[in-house]
Amino acid sequence: MKVLVISHSAIQPTYHRKFEEVSKLGDIAIRVIVPEKWVENMQVLHFSGIDKPNISFIPSKVTFPGYGSRFFFYSIARHFYEFKPDIIHLEEEPWSLCAIQTIMLRNLLCPKSKLIFRTSLSIPTKQRFNCLASSIEKITFRESDFAFILSEKAGQILTQKGYKKGMKVSPNGVDSAVFIKMNVSDLKQKLGIAENDFVIGYVGRIMRMKGLDTLLKSLSMIGQTPKYRILLVGSGDYKDELLSLASELNIADRLILVGAVPALDVPKYINCMDTLVLPSITTPGWVEFFGRVLVEAMMCRVPVIGSSSGEIPNVVSDAGLIFQEGDEFDLKEKLLSIIEDTDLRNELIKRGSGRASSLYTWESIAKDTYETYIQLNTTPLIPLC
Repeated sequence: MKVLVISHSAIQPTYHRKFEEVSKLGDIAIRVIVPEKWVENMQVLHFSGIDKPNISFIPSKVTFPGYGSRFFFYSIARHFYEFKPDIIHLEEEPWSLCAIQTIMLRNLLCPKSKLIFRTSLSIPTKQRFNCLASSIEKITFRESDFAFILSEKAGQILTQKGYKKGMKVSPNGVDSAVFIKMNVSDLKQKLGIAENDFVIGYVGRIMRMKGLDTLLKSLSMIGQTPKYRILLVGSGDYKDELLSLASELNIADRLILVGAVPALDVPKYINCMDTLVLPSITTPGWVEFFGRVLVEAMMCRVPVIGSSSGEIPNVVSDAGLIFQEGDEFDLKEKLLSIIEDTDLRNELIKRGSGRASSLYTWESIAKDTYETYIQLNTTPLIPLC
């Protein structure tokens, strides 16, 4: 069985594992087309990787690197024609330009290939180029054979939009070989974190919708005892306002703001934390559609607190604490529970580690992905009327 994967996410080294694990599961050859360059979280990423048995990564130039709905690849037609995949796995949204490019190349060069797309959508939204996006989405629904959905909510939205074919939940995964408990005493010293500091952390974009003002306000109500530090890892356009708010709340001296770091360095910073908080706020056009950093923290044996936004409660379940989004008083109580109750903290570490290991490793997701490939490849292709 031959599978052609098209994925901008696979530019990340920690994302390679998903398809590496799939390639180990049977008689399968995988070719992954990724961008040579991509912009994410205000970082310019360049592809680096090596081919392994049964899998090869093909970097290619793209238009508009960093814009998920607008980018498409240059010069990838030969992979459709020469490779002749049994399955094309498009890890892009169904309304994207990359989706229509893939469909056109499939229909022209390898029309017998089955097509899977993937969607992360967790809230109905109008796209910037609504007429074009809607038209592409309808074509993708018609031409595809299956959909991987990030959550049950994404599946409900697809159904509401008229998608009537097979689908399966396929969550974001975490590389269990990278996100582990580790000694980071040197990094703590470099960051100015004392041995008795309780570190409350956040990893992600520094943007208003991430609810970081709620986090700072809740911490300002805790007072001087216990001694805590705030470690924020990421970059974004809300940085200056956040620093001003920290000064207004008289907690600027508690704040450690680190810029965006390479993906492989994220586990080191998470291991500096005693708890990780994801305080996202739902807006009319956005909701937290997964919150992968929560799973990464669980894997590193760091207890988590998340807001009630979007999929966060479903990802966390009983393996962490959930507060009402935007409610700094509720978040303060949850933080104090984590800080003051050692038994609770240890229990959440145990639950979080177990949940992440059983549901969100690339190994478990790869198994589900491979089983879907097998099922789809053995199902006769129904010609369009």
